[in-house]
Amino acid sequence: MARARRVDVELQQAATDASVPGSPAAGGSSAARRRWWWLAVPVAAVLALVVGQAVVDRRERAALAELAAVPSVLAPLDSPPQVAWELDEGTHLGGSALVGSVLVATHRAADRTLMLEGRDVATGDRLWALDVVEPSADRTAEAQFAPASCAAVPELPGRVACLVTNGGFDVVDGQWSPVPATSTRVLVLDALDGAVVVEREVPTSARWLTPSGDDVLLVGLVEGTLHVRSQTLLDDTEHWHVTVDVATDEAPLALGESALLDARTFAVGHGDAVTLVSTDGEVLRTVDLSPESALTGQATTTRLELSTALGAAVIGGEPSTTVVSATAEVLLDGNPLPVVVDDGSVPGLVLTRTPVLQAWDARDGEPRWEGGVVDAQDATILDGRVHVGTSAWLVTFDGETGAELWRWARPTATGAPLTDGRHLYLLGMRDDQHSAPYDLVALHVADGSEAWRTPLPEMASLQVLHRLLLARSFDPQTQEEAYSVLR
Repeated sequence: MARARRVDVELQQAATDASVPGSPAAGGSSAARRRWWWLAVPVAAVLALVVGQAVVDRRERAALAELAAVPSVLAPLDSPPQVAWELDEGTHLGGSALVGSVLVATHRAADRTLMLEGRDVATGDRLWALDVVEPSADRTAEAQFAPASCAAVPELPGRVACLVTNGGFDVVDGQWSPVPATSTRVLVLDALDGAVVVEREVPTSARWLTPSGDDVLLVGLVEGTLHVRSQTLLDDTEHWHVTVDVATDEAPLALGESALLDARTFAVGHGDAVTLVSTDGEVLRTVDLSPESALTGQATTTRLELSTALGAAVIGGEPSTTVVSATAEVLLDGNPLPVVVDDGSVPGLVLTRTPVLQAWDARDGEPRWEGGVVDAQDATILDGRVHVGTSAWLVTFDGETGAELWRWARPTATGAPLTDGRHLYLLGMRDDQHSAPYDLVALHVADGSEAWRTPLPEMASLQVLHRLLLARSFDPQTQEEAYSVLR
């Protein structure tokens, strides 16, 4: 205690001396404080920069983690990617699923056996393979089984569910013809080693599978009737089964994509129409936009997009677009513009071509703004901006006002811009040439300046699958295509 009092007295004395003008102690103390102050300024500045950068990095990591759940967003690329591995001939990406670090896909073996395989997405190494459909003696050597439909199961981490059928196509009387399935099964596998957790038969009409909580939604089409079932994934308990008559006098219907728009609304595309069903088994609505050909004599293409950002299906053709949600149908002018990525940062935004680019409010159909391009091909909605690809430019608009922010010249018809949230990735001209070969170019989202570029093979195009960047190469001589995973 005595020592503590002695320190207090000395500190008090120093303070008193420093307060006496003109005293030697006061002058020395002031000079020392000034020296320490000048040293403290850069230290504080450095600390502020470090803390500020840490906050920015933390926010960026949080934003990228959120963005990871948005469909068609790439895993972050920190530098120009290289070919990590190439897909084997016979591997089919349609209906594949990514579970953790394992890509689960269908593989057609040389002996026509249909397999499921798991590959390490970092190296392409095959981790396991499982025979699921054996060749049939009553089919020709050209026969092909339909690829499996697989999906990760959020409620069962590390598990993948696959719908496997022995239906497909075969050559009959010199023409490709569908072969009805005689067996259709749901398999639940451990994605790491391919171990079968559950295997059970389901109706042979089932073609697509979508996990929904503890259940699985099965979709099929039989003679013009759409079937949607909800079953417990791990057993055959059926909660509900609804049918919708979607017969048409036109060509035979084909099933399109299906997806959960939100936790309670399931959408199924079929032909030129879409049907919405609630996850408790109520048919909500069917909207049919069959192509109109009476005026021109030529049918227009109907486009369907299932948007989780809007919680709605966007379907339309040349004259009009309809936004179909669980509660409403909103009619808009123009042809729907394909949207590659929508992070929801401009709520309720729908884009059409009238032919000028037009932005609408999906909730009430009110126009928001008009863009100064008439040849829009695709769009990416990211961080409040709308990046629109045209025949010759990438044009970026403010998502709220439609004001043009920047544009970047690109080769003609080279595909939609892809993104990992930090950059936009496009094919860029090499030596100012609009023809292949192209460069892969990374643009800063904010101003369109180039972050980096790297050359691509001559016949390569880009696409994204399960957050993987794929380069697709096509050989016009053999008419064969190959895929490389870039990382």
